Amino acid sequence: MLLDRLDPEYRRLLEEIAPSQISYSGIQAVLKLLLAERISIRNLHLVLEAIAEIAPHVRRAEQLVEHVRMRLAQQICGDLGEGGVLKVLRLGNRWDLAFHQALKRDAKGDVVEFDIDPRLIEQFSTEASKVIRGHMDQGHQFALVAAPDARPYVRMVTERLFATLPVLSHVEIARGVQIKSLGTIS
Repeated sequence: MLLDRLDPEYRRLLEEIAPSQISYSGIQAVLKLLLAERISIRNLHLVLEAIAEIAPHVRRAEQLVEHVRMRLAQQICGDLGEGGVLKVLRLGNRWDLAFHQALKRDAKGDVVEFDIDPRLIEQFSTEASKVIRGHMDQGHQFALVAAPDARPYVRMVTERLFATLPVLSHVEIARGVQIKSLGTIS
């Protein structure tokens, strides 16, 4: 229904990319993944432009979503910030490295598997829970920030504990947004 109500110029863009570069179900998968993380798709025009940019180069919906999120950075930061200030909690170097090392890549450098020791996940969950819960109990609204390639996997781990906690990558923090760091998980 959303796609049927597009302006004529965006209908043409849609016809150029679907189904030759991405299927309609592929577009739907991208929209569902965005909504699953509470990313508004109200700016459907920008979402389609971002898909059109990256669709010739990647196939997996998860990769498409990461590019779309980067293009929606201004909107995401605006939705999460309070008075133009985005409060963030960062992963410390130790956890950045642990998540990075758990990413297995193919010959092209694309992530194909997340292989981390379950004991590390348990340890991360315990440490992250303590820090995150402390800030939530103080009433802070904030986002957890991770490296771009690890962001979806950090989100996968933290959503079991804190379903509504937004997890951003560094590249999703828009220019001009004032950042207030609440600390690190290390």
